[in-house]
Amino acid sequence: MSDVKLEWASAEVEDARLTVTLKGEVPKGWKQSFERTVQLLGDGEWGAVTLKKQTVQVSDVSQGSEDKLRHHLESIVAQANADQEPRERDAGADGDGDGEEPEGPDAEMTGRFRAFAEADDAKQAEQDAQGA
Repeated sequence: MSDVKLEWASAEVEDARLTVTLKGEVPKGWKQSFERTVQLLGDGEWGAVTLKKQTVQVSDVSQGSEDKLRHHLESIVAQANADQEPRERDAGADGDGDGEEPEGPDAEMTGRFRAFAEADDAKQAEQDAQGA
């Protein structure tokens, strides 16, 4: 499964409300992870961040906050994607078929911590592309 991404080319601001379409199939549980991450990260220099179908909406967007808001939204999406990784591994989606993957809470936490590395790698690749 490929990660869900923000399709920035679709971004539109109307009446100080940013709307950005999500690219990719949103798996079961992804929306709940997105919403939980929004709550954990709290508010920034803008209003409520919501997810409706395949669209992220942010109210009360102001000029000058674009870079911070982009980082905020990318972080939320990256975490929602990372939360899905352990479930895929637990379900045997790694494709090795050996059936000897560890199970239980420790294995789930291990998967989540390892997903941070994947998110960091993706973030680094994005920063490298911006700097080039």
